[in-house]
Amino acid sequence: MRNKIWFTYAILLFCVIAWGSNFVFGAILVAVFDPSIIAVLRLIFILFFLFFVTFRAVKVQKLTVHNYTFLAIAGFIGVSLNQWSFYASLQFTEPVTAALILALSPIVTSLLSSYWFNEKKTARFWFGSFIALTGVWLVISNGSLLIPSIGKGELLIALTMLSFSVFLIFVQHLSKTIHPAVITWYSNVFGVIGLIPFIPWENASQIWAIPIPYWLLLIATAVIMHGLCTLLWNNSIQKVGASKASLLLNLEPFIAMLFSLMILGHAIQMLQVVGATIILVGVAISLRTK
Repeated sequence: MRNKIWFTYAILLFCVIAWGSNFVFGAILVAVFDPSIIAVLRLIFILFFLFFVTFRAVKVQKLTVHNYTFLAIAGFIGVSLNQWSFYASLQFTEPVTAALILALSPIVTSLLSSYWFNEKKTARFWFGSFIALTGVWLVISNGSLLIPSIGKGELLIALTMLSFSVFLIFVQHLSKTIHPAVITWYSNVFGVIGLIPFIPWENASQIWAIPIPYWLLLIATAVIMHGLCTLLWNNSIQKVGASKASLLLNLEPFIAMLFSLMILGHAIQMLQVVGATIILVGVAISLRTK
């Protein structure tokens, strides 16, 4: 039993490494693609991949109108809004800063979980939450801890964080009666539908002039990071719970730093390391409770 749990955490860690690197790859893609076009194209490729992976589970799963309603809401929030805001934010902020703000997702997820599932939070949780928030504040205020530098990018990635946390709660609720593969398939289908009205169609024809390497990067990140990893993540949430699974997301800032250094050549700043460490400690304290 213990070996199965560790294997589950290994899968979650693989997903976090993929998602951490996606901050850097996303920054590369938004330099040539419009954020909404990236999101839609990624989801289309993801659906092609998911069709072969989830077909059998989707075929046998019987869903009610209530199920479809929840899946649609989860798709619009956790896929449409999440994907667009993520890529839009990388136009205005650095990948590491985005990763640091998104690292607050476990605390936000836990807060939403406590409201949804009527869980009481201890003083330790609130103390850890304060520490984690201090870490983010340290980075966005450039170490002054006074007036933070909050721009459009920071607000957009905060929206990404909130939408992802809400999505995790929906997944935990839906996975009690619906197979994770079915949740993944329908949430992405509704995610595509939710993004279509916001595509800048007047600029859509320009994407054919984009070099092939960027297309390959888009397809690879779509299939691996959003298709495969989302499927693995949703399946693992059943076994360890949304709050514990999201705890590993705190490794994303460190992963983003390494990939930013290796691929973009951005030097790792001590302030970012300190902020990421404070966030990691704060979230660990918050979620170190039954």
